[in-house]
Amino acid sequence: MQMDMGYSTRLQRRFMWWFFSLSIIPVVILTGYFTWSQSQLLITQAHQQLENERDRYYFTIKEYFHDQVRAVVNLADSDLAISSGGRFYGFPNAFAQLGEDTSQAHRQLMQILQQNAGTHLKTNNQNYHRLYRQFNRQYQSWMARYEFNNVAMFDRSQHLVFAVKATPQLLADTRLHQAVTQLLDAPPEQRPKWVRTHFAPQGSRTMQAWYLAPILKSGQIQSILAVSTTTDNLSAMLRQLQRPHSGLWLIDQSHQSLLSGWVPRSSHAKLAVSPPQAAIIKSLEGQQGVLSPSDYALMPQLTAYRPVSIGNTSWALITCTPKQSAYQPLYRLYSISVTLVIALIVLLLFIGHWLSHRLALPMLQLTWCAEQFAAGELDYPVTHRQRQDEIGRLATALSHLQHRLKTTCFSTSFPSTSEYTPAMQSDSLHHSLVIAMNLALEAWGGDKVGLAEQSGLWRVYSDKGSLQTRTLDKYLHLETVPKTPRWRNVVRSLDFVLQHTDRQSPYYQPLKQAQQEIQHWITDRR
Repeated sequence: MQMDMGYSTRLQRRFMWWFFSLSIIPVVILTGYFTWSQSQLLITQAHQQLENERDRYYFTIKEYFHDQVRAVVNLADSDLAISSGGRFYGFPNAFAQLGEDTSQAHRQLMQILQQNAGTHLKTNNQNYHRLYRQFNRQYQSWMARYEFNNVAMFDRSQHLVFAVKATPQLLADTRLHQAVTQLLDAPPEQRPKWVRTHFAPQGSRTMQAWYLAPILKSGQIQSILAVSTTTDNLSAMLRQLQRPHSGLWLIDQSHQSLLSGWVPRSSHAKLAVSPPQAAIIKSLEGQQGVLSPSDYALMPQLTAYRPVSIGNTSWALITCTPKQSAYQPLYRLYSISVTLVIALIVLLLFIGHWLSHRLALPMLQLTWCAEQFAAGELDYPVTHRQRQDEIGRLATALSHLQHRLKTTCFSTSFPSTSEYTPAMQSDSLHHSLVIAMNLALEAWGGDKVGLAEQSGLWRVYSDKGSLQTRTLDKYLHLETVPKTPRWRNVVRSLDFVLQHTDRQSPYYQPLKQAQQEIQHWITDRR
């Protein structure tokens, strides 16, 4: 009777899935917790990196504007501004050098500005040439060092008396004239050292503003110095610090960017991010922080913001980086975690499949064997006795139980010697031979071919490529024992097996007893 393979397969699968479920749950929990904790750390690092980048821009911008303020204030306080005169080396006192009144000075100024830049005003004034030699080189080096766009001077009547670049826009610039009025009308004790106009567009991408500083002599305003600046140089400085694909804005109260919108790393860069209005509003309100994509579902970037205050002006510094770039380590962690979980699932499936064959299948086979013994099928083979683990011990115990059950069944079924008739005596010999040969085969490990070949007592046949022991097989079942059995071969087989069986083996005594029973029967028969 064969074991139900469908039932066995179902139990194996059940064992495998139970093992897989109990193993994968803690693995998934531990992997998920590790991934979550590391992802929080990586998100914090991404925010800190963007904040550090924003602060680096912040200090660069602050230093840039402070340098400009110092340059303008120092120029207004220098001898170049106070003691020189004329177009070529200074601008204060230019009114006195160009004419006797404001209108005359203005007319002569416009004539000079229309001349070639290399043409010098011809004069025989020795003082004029001395001042020119003294201050012109200093003035030119100052202009080259700070790279201001334009320098102009207003007298105390708010008239333009000097300009490096005289343009109609300069004369019509209301911001500039309002700042001149502010400095002239301010009380001496409240007069600032400098003021700056608001930045306004000049051309398509440039933002321009004017620095103004009073030129004082003996505590009184002699004239107003005006220096024009743009954000082109600042944009060039920030471009050297900027990471690829990131965006940078410096936005004023009217929501105009002083850096011409986005500062790209190259002329071929494409605008991939834009400053969120929430960051601009918070920054102009004096707040600083980081907005992550989770804060705004439609925002595809990470944004850092903080206010920039220069003098009485406050701007919003915004820097953005695309989500894919900012969270690249996070996405790499997710891919590693998913790969690891998939690899563990495959490994656990393999281990579960192996364990189901290594443990579940042998246990099912031994359970089936015990059920067959309980049903009276004592000839059912016991497997897995060669294993050295607990399953091997169980198989060995079942084998011992099988032999004891066989011995008990055969011994209780035999009649006593006094009741033997000649026919019954012949049957008892056959029973003894069958019991003896089954015991010998079990003690030998169930290898019939090995027992026949090594003992040399039984013939081995080759049938269709497989080895058969037809003669020995006849002595394993009562129905096939010959009427005239070769009991000597059985006795010699028992001797051979006893010689190769340890005395402590559970098979030794049953084999010895079976051998003695056969010998007693032969002795009594004779």
